[in-house]
Amino acid sequence: MPKILIHDHDGHVDDMLSCILLWLSSDVELQAIGITNGDCYAGQAFEALLKMATFLDLEGPEIAVNEDQIPHPFPENWRRESYIINELPIFLEIQLKKPYQQGKGRRSDAMYIDCLAHSKHPLTFVCTGPLTTIAAVLRNHPELKKNISEFVIMAGAFAVPGNVEENGYDSAAEWNVYGDPPAFKTVLESGVPIKMVPLDVTNDLPVHSEFLRKLEAQSATSKASLLATKLWSLVKGFNYYFWDTVTAAAAIKPDLFTFKEMKIDVTMQGKGLGKTASSMFGGKKVQVATQVNKEGFEQLLLQILRTR
Repeated sequence: MPKILIHDHDGHVDDMLSCILLWLSSDVELQAIGITNGDCYAGQAFEALLKMATFLDLEGPEIAVNEDQIPHPFPENWRRESYIINELPIFLEIQLKKPYQQGKGRRSDAMYIDCLAHSKHPLTFVCTGPLTTIAAVLRNHPELKKNISEFVIMAGAFAVPGNVEENGYDSAAEWNVYGDPPAFKTVLESGVPIKMVPLDVTNDLPVHSEFLRKLEAQSATSKASLLATKLWSLVKGFNYYFWDTVTAAAAIKPDLFTFKEMKIDVTMQGKGLGKTASSMFGGKKVQVATQVNKEGFEQLLLQILRTR
């Protein structure tokens, strides 16, 4: 039986691509998708994802959205990419089609509560943004955590610098944690098993020209590959990595990864706000990815994308 997943993400290019991978993979079953107001404007990202589903003739999961502001919003120029994604010319052809899902969509937290309360099997959450919505569910409905099998999270930095460069902070934090440190702390202390994919792994996985060449070569016969090519073209010229796509792969094919059990904690105040670190005297046990089979990972991406 495929692993049943919920994808909680925050709407940037790599979030959308990771969502498509989870949706198309035959090794997992994507039951629901929630969009958090992190590295996007959630309403724009919601509309864009509906267009992608329509463009690819996908079916299945409900798409929900949480437009509440997170404690530390991502940079404005990053978030505005969601407007560009939503207006990609590739979506013009879908205007005469029935949209994937009618209406504005439910709030993500209401949908998650519904899924957890009524699922016959424990669910896995794949999280590629701040954990704001999930933490709210855990705080308000702690009885539902027994229905979560594990969290697979793109988060943290341990032996490498973080990627937050905000005035007053020491650049040790990773953005998904820094966006809402109390939410990360809530999930960390929930007792639910966690797999983390930190910057230590993703820093070795840049989106490179040879991979994009292979992807473009299969775009002639694959709409998903064409869409992925268009999305990655939006970040040409930037140092862009397989952050969220490799996290999706950790849920789809965990045997591509090496994990190490660590006791970790998160800094909740001061210049190191949002920093994740190993902790000898406290913290919680987490499975942290330390290596990934790069060739196997890239082959998995290309293989999944060419199925549609």
